[in-house]
Amino acid sequence: MTTAVTYQEKFITINNVRLRYLDWGTEGKTPMVCMHGHTGQAHIWDEFAQAMSPHYHVLSMDQRGHGGSGWTADGYARDRFVEDLAAFIDSLGLKKVVLAGLSMGGWNALLYTPDHQDVVERIIIVDIAPERSEAALREQANRPPTPLEFYTFEEAFAWTRQGDPWATEARLRKDVANRMVQQPTGKWAWKADPALFKSTLPDNQDPEYIARYWRSLEAITCPILEVRGKESILVSDDIIERMKKANPKFSSVDVENAGHVVTVDKPQEFIAATREFLSVLG
Repeated sequence: MTTAVTYQEKFITINNVRLRYLDWGTEGKTPMVCMHGHTGQAHIWDEFAQAMSPHYHVLSMDQRGHGGSGWTADGYARDRFVEDLAAFIDSLGLKKVVLAGLSMGGWNALLYTPDHQDVVERIIIVDIAPERSEAALREQANRPPTPLEFYTFEEAFAWTRQGDPWATEARLRKDVANRMVQQPTGKWAWKADPALFKSTLPDNQDPEYIARYWRSLEAITCPILEVRGKESILVSDDIIERMKKANPKFSSVDVENAGHVVTVDKPQEFIAATREFLSVLG
C-alpha cells in the first residue's frame, strides 16, 4: 500500500518577515517553488504538490501578509513579493528551480525570472497575464468589497461559493478553512492582512506595470506554460495570442469547468494539464 505523501511546515525569516512554507520533499530533486494568488494561501497546491513530490522537491509558500506568514509594515508593493522570492531561493541555497505561480504568484515569477535566467528552468503561470481582459476589467469595476468578517464559518463558505461554483464542496471547504481563522469574538476573519483587501491592485490598470510584465515575458528564455480556467474571464484568447507572439517558448492549456483558482476548482485536471510540460508522464 502506497503511503500518502505529506509535508513539513517550516518557517524562514527574510526581509524582516517570517514566512511559512510547506516542504513536500524530495531532497535531491529539482526544487519547485509554488506561489498562491492575492489573499490566498499555500494549501491551494496540496494535490499538485503530492503528485509532483516524487519528481520535484516542492516548496509551497505563504507569501508575506498571507496564510501563516507575517504581516508587514513595509507594504505589499509587487517588488516586495519579488524580493521575498529572491531571498527565499537564495536563503535555501536553491541553484535551479521551477516556478509555479497562480494569479499574482505568476506575476511574481514573471518579474523574478529575467534577472535570474540561470536559476529558473521553467515556469507555470495559472490564469494570469500581463494585463486583464476587457471583460475582467468591467467585472472588477462592479465587484462589491470583500467582507472582512463573518458571523459563522458557514456564512464565509456561502459567500465564497457564490464566486466559485466549480470546486467540489469538500475542496472549497478546505480552501476556506485554510484561509480563515476564528476570532476570540467567535467571528471568522481572513488570515490575510486586511490591508490586502482594502487596496486595489495596480498591476491590471497601471500602464507602467502592464508594460513591465510584457517586457519580462519577452525577456524570459525558459519554457512558460499558462494554465487557464476555462470559465474564468481574466485572460482572453486575444491576450494569449499576444503572449505567444511575445515569447516563442510560451504555450497555454485550458482546464474545463474551472474558474480562476484552477488548482482548487479542478486539482486532478490541473495535474494532468501540467504533466507533459514538467516531463512527469508516469
